[in-house]
Amino acid sequence: MANVDKENMISVLDNFWKQCEDAQRLGKNIVVGLPINGIVLCGMGGSAFAGAILHSYLDFSVPFEVCRSYFLPKWVDHNTLVIVASYSGNTEEPLAAFKEARAKKAKIVGIAKGGKLEEMCIQAKAPFIKVPSGLQPRDAMGYLTLPLINVLQNSRIIKDKTGEIEDAIGALKKSHHENAKDIAAKLKGKIPVIYSSQKLECIARIWKCKINENAKTTAFFNVFSELNHNEIESYINPAKNLFVIIIEDKNDFDRIKKRMAIMKKLVQDSGIPVLYIKLSGDSLLARILSSVLLGSYVGYYLALENGADPTEVEILENFKKQLGTPIN
Repeated sequence: MANVDKENMISVLDNFWKQCEDAQRLGKNIVVGLPINGIVLCGMGGSAFAGAILHSYLDFSVPFEVCRSYFLPKWVDHNTLVIVASYSGNTEEPLAAFKEARAKKAKIVGIAKGGKLEEMCIQAKAPFIKVPSGLQPRDAMGYLTLPLINVLQNSRIIKDKTGEIEDAIGALKKSHHENAKDIAAKLKGKIPVIYSSQKLECIARIWKCKINENAKTTAFFNVFSELNHNEIESYINPAKNLFVIIIEDKNDFDRIKKRMAIMKKLVQDSGIPVLYIKLSGDSLLARILSSVLLGSYVGYYLALENGADPTEVEILENFKKQLGTPIN
C-alpha cells in the first residue's frame, strides 16, 4: 500500500475530521454587508466542492449558484456576494470571474491557500480566508466549506450552524475503511454510475470526481428525477461493465424515494449490479460530509485495486502545461 500511496493520502482521509475541526475556526472575523440579492461561488474541480455542498445543505432566501466558468451569471451586480474559491489560488477560471466581479462592484470574498487570488484580494481590499497548504484541492473540502458557513452566519445570511458543524465533526470520526474496501472491490473493472436526488447532487458529483481523480478510472453521475426522463432508456442496451450506486437520504422527497426503488429493480433486471446506500444521521451536514468522505475512501481503495497512486494527477498537470498561462 505504501508503495502506491506515495503521498500518504490515507492519513489525509483519516484526519478529515481534524481538518474540519480546524476549519470551523476560520472566517469568523469576516462580515459581508447587507443587502445581498444573490450568491455566486466561483470555483473549479475540488475547489467547487464547497459550493456544491453549500447548495445542497443550506436553504438560502436568495439565489445561490455555483459558477464553474470564466464568466459570471448575467444577473450579478453590486449587491451580489461573489465567493471566489481556488485552493491553489491560481486557477484561471475563478480568477477571471474575480476580475468581472470587481468590474461589477460585487461584494467579493476569496478563499485559498495563497497564490494570485490572495494578491488580488489584497489589491481589491476584499476579505480573504487563507487556508493551510499541503493538500490536493479535492481533499480540502473542510477548509473550503466550513469557513464559508462562518461568513454566511456572521453576515446574517443563514442561521447559526455551530451545533450542526460540531455534530458533523463527531460523525466524521466513524471508520469507513471496511465498507469502502468492500465497495472498491466490487467496482474494480467496472464503470461506476452514481445516482442521488437533485437536492443532494453534491454527493453523487463528489463520488464521481473522487473515483476519477483517485482511482484514475471512468465514472459518471446523474440525479433523480431528471435521469428518469432520458438516461433510463439506456438500460435497454446498457454497457455490460456498469455498476450503479444509488444514494438515498432519509429526508429525500417520497416520490424521489419511490423513483429510486423502481430504478433499482429496473437496473438489476437489465443485468447491471446495484448498490443501494441509505444515509442516516441527525443533521444534514453530517450526512453529506460522511457520505462524501466514504466516497473519498472508495476512490482511494479503488486506486489501490488499480495499482494507481491516488494523489498523483499526471494527465491533469500535463494538460495545464499544454494549455499555458492565460493572457490577461
